This record gives sequence, C-alpha cells and structure tokens, in this order.
Amino acid sequence: MIVCLCANVTERELVATVEAGASTVKEVGRPCGAGTGCGARKPLIRECLSRCRQAAPVPESAAGIVAGTIVPEPASA
Repeated sequence: MIVCLCANVTERELVATVEAGASTVKEVGRPCGAGTGCGARKPLIRECLSRCRQAAPVPESAAGIVAGTIVPEPASA
C-alpha cells in the first residue's frame, strides 16, 4: 500500500527504512523521501516509528536497565 503519494513510498519501504535505523521523521525522509513533500504523512511516519520501537526486541544487556535493575558484567577469564 502506498503511504506517501508525494514520494511514492509504500508501507513496506517505510518500515524497512525504520528497521534500517531511521529514528526520526527527518531520518526517514532522507533515504526514501516520505514526509518531505506536503508533510501530510508525518503523523503516519511518527506512528510507524513508535510501532517499530515497541516491536523491537530489547537487547539482553539493556533489559536490566529498562527494568530498573543493574545487569552485572560477565566475569573476565
């Protein structure tokens, strides 16, 4: 499905751009152009960014920080 008519960007391209590391509307717009034309899709891009952040797995080393505990470093051999 096309989500940005100005730049002819599909939902799949938008998600791929976010998964590749884009974390702001401006960072999404650089590689794919979404949100750089009329700007009407900026709220949709923000929603996609939020959904992708929620769906992203939390790295094990950061899990303790998120839960409010300290994760001990492995003992060096």
